Amino acid sequence: MEQPLKQRLIGAIILVSLAIIFVPMLIGQKPVKSDIVSIEIPEPPEHLNPRIFALPEQKAKTFAEVSISKKGGVSTIKTTIPGPPKAKAVEAITAWVVQVGSFSDQKNADALSAKLKKAGFTNFIEDSSGKQGETYRVRVGPELNKEKADEMKMALQKEQKLSNAIVVEYP
Repeated sequence: MEQPLKQRLIGAIILVSLAIIFVPMLIGQKPVKSDIVSIEIPEPPEHLNPRIFALPEQKAKTFAEVSISKKGGVSTIKTTIPGPPKAKAVEAITAWVVQVGSFSDQKNADALSAKLKKAGFTNFIEDSSGKQGETYRVRVGPELNKEKADEMKMALQKEQKLSNAIVVEYP
């Protein structure tokens, strides 16, 4: 078939399909009015007491006494401001890490860290600045139990040949 004939057939098909879709919408019947629905709300039960009571464990505290008069308006007679709540001591969680190296060059610390990660040890680099400049500490851990940190130190000394590893409290 020739190209113009194909285009005319496709155009005719599109026009017919649009007519099939939109003509019923234009000619359709008016919507039917729906029935009005009424809802009857029942009366509240008579045996319930509508008053609200304070919970037994709650204590009513009066922070201010107020007097209201037509001449003077609103005025406070007695005010009490409670003190701050007592702070409870919170025990800090102590963790332990194994410090395997301390470097002044970050490239050396990154190299050791990558070597330890490849060997399967969880580690991180902690940087600090002091009088001598930046220091990068490579640490393995942390562990909540000091005995486990000591075991990790022994494994690092044996497997990775890190004889200068020390166990330190963290943070």
